[in-house]
Amino acid sequence: MDKLDSSEVIKIGIVCRDIEDTAARYAELFDVEVPPVRYPDLARVRPEGAYMHYKGENRRIMLKATRVNLSPIYLELIEPADDTPSPWLDHLNRFGTSICFLSFYIHGFRRDIDFMEEHGYREIFEEEKGPERYAYFDTLEKLGVMLELKERD
Repeated sequence: MDKLDSSEVIKIGIVCRDIEDTAARYAELFDVEVPPVRYPDLARVRPEGAYMHYKGENRRIMLKATRVNLSPIYLELIEPADDTPSPWLDHLNRFGTSICFLSFYIHGFRRDIDFMEEHGYREIFEEEKGPERYAYFDTLEKLGVMLELKERD
């Protein structure tokens, strides 16, 4: 394999301190409806086999999230809902409200993870949700932003 499976950016991830305010500001700027925010559901049962790993440790990370649709991509706004270590909380503490990652759909999750690691980009976060999985890589210093690779069944 000599390149990643995809070069099409599907979303830009922005971490923020006040998701409701940030979402309202994007909606006003782009004249779109204020998107609904998804809040953590502590009663939600994760699908069998689902997991979250951050820096090698199993985590249950609570996030507020929403998406602002801007064709052909969307902005995913994320606000950490607690102090559980996560790539989003680390980014927010280091940089404040800002772009955190670029996301790409791929088809060959393990193969592309291996490819990234062979090129010196360590995987720092991985989540399996059942119908989809995604991973973040330590690319900030070399590329200026984290990369997220996402695969759907």
